[in-house]
Amino acid sequence: MIWLGGPVFAVLAAAIALLGMNELYSLAAGYRPLRWAGHLGAVLIVLLAWSQENPERGILLGLGATLGLVAVAGLVLSRREEVILRVAVTLLGAVYLGFPFGVLVAARELPDGAGAVVTILAGTWAFDTASYLGGRAWGRRPIAPRTSPGKTVEGALCGLAGGVLAAWVAGLYMDWIDHVESLVVGIAICVAAYLGDLFESLLKRDAGVKDSGRLLLGHGGVLDRFDSLLFSSVAGYVAIVGLVY
Repeated sequence: MIWLGGPVFAVLAAAIALLGMNELYSLAAGYRPLRWAGHLGAVLIVLLAWSQENPERGILLGLGATLGLVAVAGLVLSRREEVILRVAVTLLGAVYLGFPFGVLVAARELPDGAGAVVTILAGTWAFDTASYLGGRAWGRRPIAPRTSPGKTVEGALCGLAGGVLAAWVAGLYMDWIDHVESLVVGIAICVAAYLGDLFESLLKRDAGVKDSGRLLLGHGGVLDRFDSLLFSSVAGYVAIVGLVY
């Protein structure tokens, strides 16, 4: 689907965003998010990123539309207790899921978009794998004990090495990015991926759950599988555009 790009990739991105939002809103069910507005807003962010000639303009239009939809959803409520919390959680879902996948679609729309997306995915998932394996083998010093006690400094360093290496190797097969640029993009991806992982752990800890869902069986839910990508897609896109384009 990355190779096909266009509407196929955009629909895939929107579908994953919706699945992730459903899990997030379930975690935050006690705050009663305005689900229809959040879901519709996220879809608009992703699809407008594809349909507009300038994807960044499409994302901005989608964010503006989302704000309007959430405002309408709040105004039509018959009972408005805790409406600030309800609106805030709704917007969190749309921005947390819709915006990154909209950016990933924008990355695919770059002149060398398929390669850009592959680089982001390779760096992110290599980071996830290497940090897990490194932490299991050598992890001793917790890096964020209050948020995710299992994550260690050693695991983070292994992840950084593995993710940067993966981005660099991916760049060897692409003529639009040089070695130094690949390394810088890899570093940006890994740092953001770790932040994304920790942020989702923060949300799950607040909700009192181990996994965001069961859709992906041993991998947990969609949020558990794509949490790092939600941040690394944005960092990777900014790094690639800033360095290459």
